[in-house]
Amino acid sequence: MLDQYVKVTFSANRSVRVDGRSAGFTNKEFQVEAGEHRFDLGEPKDYTPDVAVETVSNTLPGAPKVIAIQLKS
Repeated sequence: MLDQYVKVTFSANRSVRVDGRSAGFTNKEFQVEAGEHRFDLGEPKDYTPDVAVETVSNTLPGAPKVIAIQLKS
């Protein structure tokens, strides 16, 4: 059941993968199941961290867990 909310921030609009599957887009709120997940932006791997491992719980629409991914310098 998709009952939690996340927002992955990044300097560009990219597809976000959660646990290896396409799930949403950067800079937009989307839903995931509660629990620990692995977030990444796929290819090209021009960002850090390569994979953000985060536990998601106690979120609300409009108050998501924010996961920051940065462009590699």
